Amino acid sequence: MIKVCVVTLHRGYNYGSILQTYATHIMLEKHLNCQVEVVDYVTPIRTPIAIIKRCPPHIRNSVVKRGAYYIPKTVSVLLKEHSFGSFLKSHVNLSKKRYVTYEDLEKNPPVADVYVTGSDQVWNSKYNQGIDKGFFLDFAPEGKKRVAFVSSFGKTQLDNEEFEETQHLISKYNSISVRENSAIDVLNTLGYGNGIWLIDPTLQLTNDEWVALASKRLIKEKYLILMLLYNEDNHATEYARIVADEKGLKLVKLSWELKKPSMVDKLMTHRSPSDFLSLFNYAEFVVTNSFHGLGFSINLNKQFIVVPRNEFNSRIESLLRLTGLENRMISSKDELLVAKELIDYTSVNKILKVERDRAISFIKEKIGESDING
Repeated sequence: MIKVCVVTLHRGYNYGSILQTYATHIMLEKHLNCQVEVVDYVTPIRTPIAIIKRCPPHIRNSVVKRGAYYIPKTVSVLLKEHSFGSFLKSHVNLSKKRYVTYEDLEKNPPVADVYVTGSDQVWNSKYNQGIDKGFFLDFAPEGKKRVAFVSSFGKTQLDNEEFEETQHLISKYNSISVRENSAIDVLNTLGYGNGIWLIDPTLQLTNDEWVALASKRLIKEKYLILMLLYNEDNHATEYARIVADEKGLKLVKLSWELKKPSMVDKLMTHRSPSDFLSLFNYAEFVVTNSFHGLGFSINLNKQFIVVPRNEFNSRIESLLRLTGLENRMISSKDELLVAKELIDYTSVNKILKVERDRAISFIKEKIGESDING
């Protein structure tokens, strides 16, 4: 049995990150009958201490303001560590050794037959605060196979200062699949012409597989779920309130906030990944600006609208184009009329079936044992 080591974003307090890690683990294990190990690579900027220490510039010079900021933030981080850590421990085979820096990986690399860069924005230099060679598998021993499985740059073009190093790192891969169509163009500019586009791992698992992992129903009333990344609202809460009122639904927000916003009926805060799945599964409608919020809406066949973020929308646009649901992204109140149109998921589910088969083929042909020796 071959051993596959996966390096991905699994330690961020982000539902999409942890669930795509789980999905990648399951897909590789199921279709290769291999031993999968997710390398517990945290990175310096994602340790709990580093996350707690980060604070807005305007409070750094005030002891009182810093205290008021750090106390609830510390509580929040501890709650997230417990919830997300429990899920990882229960559902993902993590390496026994934890790696914090790239130097840790380089000095004592995990042993495997195949090394895989996982999905999510692993190659986003802004998100990673620079090029992180750990996510490019630069620590892997010479001669070992390196594969990118639905990886993402998170943007449509690279900055000039990162081009040359990224080009060098990309050239070492045996096979590359990416999460957005725009990433194929980025690969082409880097001189890598054999990249292929695949759907996100969370979409590769079926509706039934996710529902089996979900918690029991958490809210008795019929409700709309609102999920926004990084407090980027762009009128999304306002739109959600209008839709909820028109449809007679409770407005439920899934968030890390500790205080319920005024337009929201119920705040679901610091919930587990299984609770996340439950809240989406039982929702009547979804409003989100998150790629994975969109992905789970589509996979669970939910009625939804997407409100674009200020940046990094390429992966959302790519998925909407694939499924023919481009009109579900709205940027003004006038476009809210689309919320009254029901999505017929017949054609969407057929598209997902085709794309799942393509992903399985990639796993077997590019990561699998038959390709290891040539």
